[in-house]
Amino acid sequence: MTTLNNIQPYDFRTKLSYGVGSVAFGVKDAGFGSILLLFYNQALGLDARMAALAIAIALVVDAFIDPFIGYTSDHFRSRLGRRHPFMYAAAVPAALSYAFLFSPPLGLSQTGLFGYLLVFAIIVRICIALFEIPNSALIAEFTQNYDERTSYLNWRLFFGWVAGLSMSVAAFGVFLSHAKDGILGTQVPSNYQSYGIASAVIMLIGMLMSAFGTHHTIPRLRGPVNIEDNLDKKGFFKILSLALLSRSALMNLLVGFMLMLSTGLVAGISPYLYSYLFALTPNQISILYSAGFISAFVALGFTPLLVKWFDKRQAYIGATIASILIAPIAGLLQLNGLLPASNSGLLIPFLFTIIVFASAFLIIQTTLYYSMSADIIEENEVKTGHREEGIFFAANIFVRKCATGLGVLLTSMILAFAEFPEKATQLSITNDLVNRLFQYFIISFLFLNLATIVCVYAYKITRARHIENLLFLADKHQKQ
Repeated sequence: MTTLNNIQPYDFRTKLSYGVGSVAFGVKDAGFGSILLLFYNQALGLDARMAALAIAIALVVDAFIDPFIGYTSDHFRSRLGRRHPFMYAAAVPAALSYAFLFSPPLGLSQTGLFGYLLVFAIIVRICIALFEIPNSALIAEFTQNYDERTSYLNWRLFFGWVAGLSMSVAAFGVFLSHAKDGILGTQVPSNYQSYGIASAVIMLIGMLMSAFGTHHTIPRLRGPVNIEDNLDKKGFFKILSLALLSRSALMNLLVGFMLMLSTGLVAGISPYLYSYLFALTPNQISILYSAGFISAFVALGFTPLLVKWFDKRQAYIGATIASILIAPIAGLLQLNGLLPASNSGLLIPFLFTIIVFASAFLIIQTTLYYSMSADIIEENEVKTGHREEGIFFAANIFVRKCATGLGVLLTSMILAFAEFPEKATQLSITNDLVNRLFQYFIISFLFLNLATIVCVYAYKITRARHIENLLFLADKHQKQ
């Protein structure tokens, strides 16, 4: 039996550089998930359904483009390899378009706002995809080790989470906390413009650091897929179907779809619940968002231990159950009058503690999902004889974008069903309305997370099976 090749691993700097690549996506994800709808709806007065429709249309456009980006990245030839040219080219356009997204001309009509949001949401998504798809696909080439992949992705989720969280904390604690002429800071358009510029700078720095920091790996990365082989002659859509239609790939994508939809829902609805269920100020909301920094470190240390103790799917199920049990606690207690008042010194520490644990398990869920995704590359290569990292990660990234696209759409639907008004104030919101809002949210959250558990049961790649796949491929390549 052939043994696995002992490939010299990359140093820790490479792991960090790969992880930093998620900064742009993390900032964009947080902005689309919790800031963008709030900006266009509460500050500019665009109907929530129209704003969500524009974001959803941008997502659909993105869905058609992402696989082509992945395919092109897999087959691209240049002296910089097949991944890095896209990463370098996307950095500046991605940052600029994000800044413009939060700087629409004043005085636009509802139709004008809808069109502006639609156009720049599409541009931002495409530019981010041009960087994120090739950058993410590097993990399948950096290492094939079951545990080491989790370590790489653990750092990637850490940087993405911290970056997005930092900008959310800064948004509510700095940019959106400045009231103007008696208007709430969250309803002042110029506050969002400053946020957009600051976010764009952070995104640009993260993308360039990752591209330059992984540049030295180019000589050791795989070359482009041979465009003369028989499979390529069958066409792009044949390759796409082979990459995505295995049982494990389908189950993994379904898990990701529902997990990210749940994540997007939480991100989108949280500012409304903080403001109107718990009656918190922007500064208090900023403090709660900062709890995620502790969560990121908890997940960074705890996730590798879980993968050593259990298979990834078992660890995922445990983390999901914990998330389901913790997430609703604060809302249920508040609705039953069991929490301290918003001006009490006890409320923020209690909410802070709940969020630390809820967010930590969410990060663990997400890290394990991504790590399971990477193991499918070898599973598909065993079954099809073909390896298409770019296409698979394009589909994976599209699923992630559901967090900010369909998640926002689901948020807007819940707001519409609850009959939540535009430019609402705490005095204009009734207890019954807040009740409905929370109930619709928690039912959706529980359904989506329970559904991911069902799908994970059908995902069959264990540690032992992954090792079998690697041994099979090593033996095959040795004979060629």
